[in-house]
Amino acid sequence: MGFFSKKQKVDNNALFKDKYKTINQLSMQAHQEGDFQIKESLLALIVKEYETLLEYIDQGADFDKEHFMALKKNAEKELQSIHEINQDI
Repeated sequence: MGFFSKKQKVDNNALFKDKYKTINQLSMQAHQEGDFQIKESLLALIVKEYETLLEYIDQGADFDKEHFMALKKNAEKELQSIHEINQDI
């Protein structure tokens, strides 16, 4: 019964850092991608991952929310640009 009674504290800072590392890897992959359909998918995933980062901040991760909101907004703009290119193809 002791297995269920212990509460583990979630380290939002560690989760945040891991997720941000993933975003950076996805960003590098997106910028090197030549296929605009794949690039659009990667950018959509990046935007979604930024939303997760912001949730971690809301849950107590000690990072500048405004900074990451700005990064998310930039990713959204880039996604919109690629989306428009894909619509024209």
